[in-house]
Amino acid sequence: MNKTIRLTLCEGVAFLCLTLGWLIAGRPAALFAQQPSASGDAHDARNVRRLTLSDAIALAMQNHREVRLAAAMASRAEAERQGIHSLFRPQVFVGTGLAATRGFPLSMEGSAPSILQVSSNQALFNPSLRNSERQAGKMRDAAERSLEQKLDDTVAAAVQTYLDLDRARRSLETVRGSGQSYLAAEQIVEERVRAGLDPPIETTRARLNRARSHAEQVGLESQAAMLEARLRSWVGIPPTEAIVTVPAEVPPIRADETVDRLISLALERNPGLRALEEQVRAREFQVKSEEATRWPRINLVGQYGLFSKINNFEDYFQRFARHNATLGVSIMVPVYERERRAARLSKAEAELLEANYRFEQAQDGIALRIRELWAEREQQAAAREVARLELELARRSVEVALVQFEEGRTNRLAVEQARIEENLRWVNLYQAEYRSEVARVELLRVTGEIRSVFR
Repeated sequence: MNKTIRLTLCEGVAFLCLTLGWLIAGRPAALFAQQPSASGDAHDARNVRRLTLSDAIALAMQNHREVRLAAAMASRAEAERQGIHSLFRPQVFVGTGLAATRGFPLSMEGSAPSILQVSSNQALFNPSLRNSERQAGKMRDAAERSLEQKLDDTVAAAVQTYLDLDRARRSLETVRGSGQSYLAAEQIVEERVRAGLDPPIETTRARLNRARSHAEQVGLESQAAMLEARLRSWVGIPPTEAIVTVPAEVPPIRADETVDRLISLALERNPGLRALEEQVRAREFQVKSEEATRWPRINLVGQYGLFSKINNFEDYFQRFARHNATLGVSIMVPVYERERRAARLSKAEAELLEANYRFEQAQDGIALRIRELWAEREQQAAAREVARLELELARRSVEVALVQFEEGRTNRLAVEQARIEENLRWVNLYQAEYRSEVARVELLRVTGEIRSVFR
């Protein structure tokens, strides 16, 4: 009789505790929105930062180092183009060649000694240089497309990390609720074993289930901490601020969407593919530049020199003038450089073929990737529906178990086991939703739509 009373009291206490745990676990999103981090109240409330998905995307595009590096490379490519273009504009240099002269006035760096020197040079006709400028312009365009690709990659990575962190934290709250249910179930089983209602092996089984739940909780805590650290590095938030994420959803795909339209859109808008296309155009101008080296080059040149009598000009020239100027054109006609031109042209043509092959390979790869993601998206949509129905069944099972318990047709252990099953189905649903969203985000990235969707 005493054993029965003690068993009843223990079950009642465990039932009350786990009812609380179940109610908390049943609303993981609401609970999670109040938590500063996966570690609960480890951070002071003043250091908590509520970070939405839109905020994370904006900060990642602004602060991520790879984006800054790609922007610097685009600026460098534009500077290289401007450097070549400047050769078609007047280049004026001012200096001095002042020197003491003994004997015949020898030249200094190609010019006669003078108090003041002014020289100018400007390319008038140079087909090879002009094509080099166009090549540099296409390389700048390629760098800009690469910057766009890096922005798309950054947005995709930030979205996936954010969603994964949110999923891990919601799963963690659910697993914590399961841990409480496992603990209560273990206490109930121990009492039942002591009362002789269950064999002793059931105690070991209950402890094993609770240990597995604890291991899963530890794993989720470590995963959440790692994901938070990764998100910090993407968005540039210091470790002194705890990040609170907000549940977010990826916009659904259009109902009339087709895989062929997505492939066409990706081939048209994918920035990485556009960068490779610009590189092909740049290689074409490189070939033209090498072919144009057989044409003459015409430059406009000018020079002014202010001479001094200390350089013995009067002793060696019939007439001395202090002010001297030259203005004219310099024409250079290549006569024979066949081997050099042929070697450089062959190299440029080989690089053009290589760029074309890479572009075609990227086209095929993108088309294949779209089909893979489309198939994965359909599979994940089906898996998500299965997970949703399993959760619905588990929730109804809990309701049935509660009704049966109130009617005295089952025990509290069956109720706790039903709640454990429901918590597991919550975690499965979170994981299925995340995998489906990741496939959708990757589709948006490959098709070049991700920044327009996540504004």
